[in-house]
Amino acid sequence: MLLEVRLAARRADTAEVIAAAIEAKTVLGQGHRTIAARCGRPVSTVRGWLRAFATSAVLIGERFTGLLVRDALDAVVLWPKPGGGISGEALSVLMAYAEGLARRFAATVTVTWIDAGIAATNGRLFCASWWAGAPNTNPPLRQALAGGKVATTPAIFL
Repeated sequence: MLLEVRLAARRADTAEVIAAAIEAKTVLGQGHRTIAARCGRPVSTVRGWLRAFATSAVLIGERFTGLLVRDALDAVVLWPKPGGGISGEALSVLMAYAEGLARRFAATVTVTWIDAGIAATNGRLFCASWWAGAPNTNPPLRQALAGGKVATTPAIFL
């Protein structure tokens, strides 16, 4: 299914609502109960968003640092400032990446860190399970055809 950029995969809320909660926690230091009351969402939902982002923060930072170097023409100028803690640094890298994309396309589009993050991760920026490891999928067809062993030559069917 194709999702709009403003939607996060496996989440019922828009990316903007989740991002606002992450910004409130990371930048303002608010707790999950305060954020939940302000967003009008259940406390457990907000706590889950914040935990998922915190759990994935190191991997998000590493991934978007690589993307920043690859995609931003002037990555050195945009290099993120150290944030408060691991989540703060991940958010800082995401913001620098969005700024790099905006500069690259000469302000023909407005790029927020939310849009850049959702687009670069195929909607899975806020899914801790996506950052944790490879997806749970069936083995490749060639491996299945070889009886569980990796085939060295392609199988030919007549």
